[in-house]
Amino acid sequence: MAQFVKLNPEALQPLREVDARLVSYDVEMAEVTGGTFWKAYTPAQIAGEEEFVLKKGTAGLMLDKNALMQYYDPIDLRDKKLRKLAKEVGPAWVRVSGTWATKTYYDFDGHTGGQAPEGYDAILTREQWLGVLDFCKEIGAKLLISVADCDGLHHADEPWNPSQAEQIFALSEEYGKPIDAAEFVNEPHMLELSGCPKGYTSELFAKNHDIFARWLRENHPDCLLVGTSASDGMPVGDPTYKSDKPAFNFLPTVPLDSLMQPMQEKLDVFSYHYYNGRPSCRPTTGSLTALSVRIIWLWPAIWRACTQKSAIPTARVPRCGSPSPVTRAVAALPGPRPIRTFSAR
Repeated sequence: MAQFVKLNPEALQPLREVDARLVSYDVEMAEVTGGTFWKAYTPAQIAGEEEFVLKKGTAGLMLDKNALMQYYDPIDLRDKKLRKLAKEVGPAWVRVSGTWATKTYYDFDGHTGGQAPEGYDAILTREQWLGVLDFCKEIGAKLLISVADCDGLHHADEPWNPSQAEQIFALSEEYGKPIDAAEFVNEPHMLELSGCPKGYTSELFAKNHDIFARWLRENHPDCLLVGTSASDGMPVGDPTYKSDKPAFNFLPTVPLDSLMQPMQEKLDVFSYHYYNGRPSCRPTTGSLTALSVRIIWLWPAIWRACTQKSAIPTARVPRCGSPSPVTRAVAALPGPRPIRTFSAR
């Protein structure tokens, strides 16, 4: 039974200070352009009165991913109520990314007529991106994005090129809201299922990640390089973990260290995606322990991949009830932490 606890802030002892932007959120690129994303739970499912049915998939997938998705219209980031509520959250990072971003074409002059070029799935218009920039400006948010890396941009046997990235960085700077941090690809541990070119491998990802990193530092030195923004083969972080819940096993993936070990360019921020999911799909205590061990085991690789810049704390807030990963940038490195946490003891 729930109990109310009354705390007296004056009697609490400070333990540590954390970044003012610790609680931050994600706006999916699919929400900006309009597109498919995880299906929202119904009110009855949220209340626990209706079962969430998982359908079996084909082609080696344990689940039918399409049955878990739905189309969303573009979000209106100019909505006054939304902006007011966003300001009330406080200082934050706004992350515009997701798998949809990997295959989104930036059409800022309208030359496509709204039709995505071959190899892309979506169009981002000038007006839509200015809406994101204006939203971040008004609420005082820092902006984190990921860029296009799909068959429309280059094939697996060709190097990544910045022709698309140059456009979104240029427009952002022109509008007076430069991009503060950038990821190469959202959740690259899924390779092709992340939207990357067909035939992508861990080694090819690492090679192209290095090309992106060098381009970013040469042209936008004030922008933080974030990565790998992935999970580790299994949503609970333990590659030996097998769940009787098929939601944990339905996507073929590669281990996180196979992405990081070949990388030559150091990261400014290490970002890891931890999937908690619905209450019935939460990992056991043993699985959480395995996740902690996995993070510690990866620590040498994480440390080698990072420089002495501050980490970005971010949290991803999904649509109501959708399967919800929490994106955490692991604060491996020192940085300003103006918010205090307290102990009631």
